[in-house]
Amino acid sequence: MNHVWKDVRLRAAQIPHSLEEVDPRYININIIKNKEPMYKKDTPFAFINAKDVCKPEDLLEKNSYSLVKMSELNFSCFKEAFRDPSARVKLSYDQNEHYHSSLDKIEIFGGYLDGLSIDLSKNLNTTIGGRGTGKSTLLELIRYALDCEPKSADSIKYFKELVKANLGLDNGRIELHVTSNQRYGEKYKIIKRYEDPCVIENVDGTVSNLSVKDILPHVEIFGQNEIIELVSNEEAKLSILHRFLPNQTDKHLEREAIIKELKQNAVSLLDKMERKDEVSNKVSKLPKLEEKVKFFKDTGISAKLSAIEHLSTEEEYLKKSLEVITEHKVEIFEVNTPFTDDFIKETPNSEKFITINEIINGFNLELNKLKDYYEKLVKETARKIDEINEQWQEIKNGSEGEIKLSIKSLEGFNGKTGPEIAMEYRETVSEIARINPSKNESTRIEEELEKVIQGRKTLLEKLKKNEDDSFDALRKAVKKINKGKLKGKVQVEVHPKQNREELIEKLSDIDGLGSKSLNWIREQEEFSLPSFIEHINQGSNKLMSEYNITKSKADIIAQLPLEKKLELELVQLLDIIDVKLNTAGGVSDGENFKSLNKLSKGQQCTAILNILMLDNNDPLIIDQPEDNLDNAYIANNFVDGLRDYKLNRQFIFASHNANIPVFGDAELIIVMQEIDGIGSIVDDCIGSVDNPSVKKSVINTLEGGNTAFQMRKVKYNL
Repeated sequence: MNHVWKDVRLRAAQIPHSLEEVDPRYININIIKNKEPMYKKDTPFAFINAKDVCKPEDLLEKNSYSLVKMSELNFSCFKEAFRDPSARVKLSYDQNEHYHSSLDKIEIFGGYLDGLSIDLSKNLNTTIGGRGTGKSTLLELIRYALDCEPKSADSIKYFKELVKANLGLDNGRIELHVTSNQRYGEKYKIIKRYEDPCVIENVDGTVSNLSVKDILPHVEIFGQNEIIELVSNEEAKLSILHRFLPNQTDKHLEREAIIKELKQNAVSLLDKMERKDEVSNKVSKLPKLEEKVKFFKDTGISAKLSAIEHLSTEEEYLKKSLEVITEHKVEIFEVNTPFTDDFIKETPNSEKFITINEIINGFNLELNKLKDYYEKLVKETARKIDEINEQWQEIKNGSEGEIKLSIKSLEGFNGKTGPEIAMEYRETVSEIARINPSKNESTRIEEELEKVIQGRKTLLEKLKKNEDDSFDALRKAVKKINKGKLKGKVQVEVHPKQNREELIEKLSDIDGLGSKSLNWIREQEEFSLPSFIEHINQGSNKLMSEYNITKSKADIIAQLPLEKKLELELVQLLDIIDVKLNTAGGVSDGENFKSLNKLSKGQQCTAILNILMLDNNDPLIIDQPEDNLDNAYIANNFVDGLRDYKLNRQFIFASHNANIPVFGDAELIIVMQEIDGIGSIVDDCIGSVDNPSVKKSVINTLEGGNTAFQMRKVKYNL
């Protein structure tokens, strides 16, 4: 029977279980994989499960049935399936149990595609047709409904004009029926009217509070030539890699919380610094004032005006005592229970939550008592101080006669009268009395400032550790995909924190520092933001020696205000992704990895597409993925990947290349046309390539017609 394995008529071979479970005594595994030279077969064949079925219950056993993909239930489609068995015939053991998101139906109302309604496949969908038949318009309207605006300015302009022409002038809308992997297979309808926010409907027609991002968080859509734009967009390349990372939500939330604390710390730090400067300015006046008082003492003036000195000092301290009480603030506010009365009625352990409710109500009652007591305490304390102040005023009034006599006895000095000297003395000792408490406050502020600075150092280190953890996860993920998923075709390298554009943007806002004048930051081979800030604090000479910049630029940076330096500490330098393509072709051909900037446009797109197609539960939508790709790559690489990946992901492509829908074995091919200025689907031309009408349209649309198709066959001597 050895000759059977080579026979062109062989279409299927029955096995009792899965391929992995075939008993090696009966068949060599390399024969199954078509790798045994002695049994090598050029035409593909299928393995099927086909145990004898004697009663209906036998059909429940996996080894009694197989799966055959047909666009229609007829023998013609059945035979067609066995001509491409790797894509269309599956063992029962190979059923895909992975559930991914999908756009299930598209309906368009108004514009060039008015009335279009398409039920999509969960796997590979391609739209074909002549130029101007609406393929790109369809994909751009899907983009509009999904709130996925293009990245480049030119693309955005084209996108907005297209949407306006189709929906804006016709009061149009687009409706998408969606199944969401993120929401555990729940179905929704997305309704997008021109210029209106998206409306998300649940299956029962009620409006959901979810957004498109909640339903399809990782959907990807690219218009013509947008994939090539990814090459120069570091942030976009990095976002592609995020699909391979373990869930980083907790790390992102932690980072946001740390940054929020750092911003609050900056406000506190600036406030303390401002207060410190105010107090320092006050205290700095003391030496001159004390020197003045010494002069009054040396000349005997203070002895004659001792009553003024004591009363003026006492008066300032009385004012300050009353001020510290009346300005004292303690916030006391009630708390609310985290659950409602309806929850108490519905929950099975309601008595426990009734008790908690009573406890919290009791807590609020005691809080209000404390609040009343506190307000009374402030008023009573202020009243007592005020009472003492009134008593003191009587003492002061009683001393007025003595003070007047002292002033009268005071002789003029150096052109000033006795009353003028007395007034100056009074003002001097009063000013000293006002400033003296600030000496103690200065010490307290210094201590508080030290705590805030230390707290900031701790938070910055906490932020670094958070970033370290995230990058460790990224590094591990990159190693894993380089070793496995990319299969030697592409290699990814990550250079941490080397994208300095956000820092340059921050600095370019400063007078005298334009974006071009900061190119030296981009050109640094190695760059550390914390070290850069430390060098700023060390002055312009350090900046000049470290970064080889002019003195004028170094002076501007060195003189940045503290507020700006604190902002710089929070700049998030992104990682730079270096995607390398194995130009040798694959592992079997050796390795010759080249970076994107050393590749042709076609090779750049090849590298990006290899990553884009991997590990994503949400749809990938591309207008003409074949752009910039050569036919050899599409036939030998891209479509092979499609046949594997489409089992676990939905693809929606508009294409002019026959290899994609045919060799990719698209589950749904949509043939579009224009009639009377409206884009529509050609009658009976929606389905798979096993549909005769679809097959004919593929030949006519993508192969140049049957004559051209047959002529190529003759010329190639096939």
